[in-house]
Amino acid sequence: MKTNSVISSVVAVCAAAACLFAFAPAASAASVQETITSTKSFPAYTQVRKNFAAEATSTDVADDASWGDVESLNVPQTKSQAEKDAEAQKKAQEEAAQKAAAEQAQSQSQSDAAASRNNSRSALSSYSDSGSSASAGAAASIDRAYSLIGGSMDCTALVTKALAARGINFHGWPEDYVNVPGGYVVTDGSLQPGDILIYKYTNGANGGLHYDHVALYVGGGKAIHGGWNGSNVALAGILASKLTTVVRIP
Repeated sequence: MKTNSVISSVVAVCAAAACLFAFAPAASAASVQETITSTKSFPAYTQVRKNFAAEATSTDVADDASWGDVESLNVPQTKSQAEKDAEAQKKAQEEAAQKAAAEQAQSQSQSDAAASRNNSRSALSSYSDSGSSASAGAAASIDRAYSLIGGSMDCTALVTKALAARGINFHGWPEDYVNVPGGYVVTDGSLQPGDILIYKYTNGANGGLHYDHVALYVGGGKAIHGGWNGSNVALAGILASKLTTVVRIP
């Protein structure tokens, strides 16, 4: 009796185990089926790709078409160091030549001025040797005026320097030289070497308006003028038509 109970228990256990294994695959299959269903719930996506190779080869270009050559490019041209040195040397030579020409011209001008002064002194020497009655003071003034020919100064400065050579210290406007110490106005129209010539209304030839110029008479119808044609000292005529006053110093 006891044995039958044990056997019944074993059979019951086996039957329960069989039922358990029978239901397990069904549950597993159901789980797999649910997963697949959820994956298929996403919408499908399709991407269309263009044929880039076909598009690139679809352009037809003429065989003689120009796309720009190297020669057509505006590229700054750089010079070699040798070319730069050659240009610098050429420029230096040109500047040296110009400087030499300017120095030569200046030297020539100075030589001409010196020659003019020498000629003037020669004329003065001839004048002194001619037995003129000019005083020693007048001769000193004339000698000083001749030495200034070719220089740059106005008319009043010239006459002032000529007077200083004979010991007279005086300077003023052209009309003021009528009052030179020791001098007097000549009224008979005569001229002697060393006389001071005062001019009026020279129309700007050697100054402005009114009494605008003064010079030193040296004889032979010539006078030495300062400020001649701008600023130079020169030997020229007496401008008789503009001469207003003659002042003589004994």
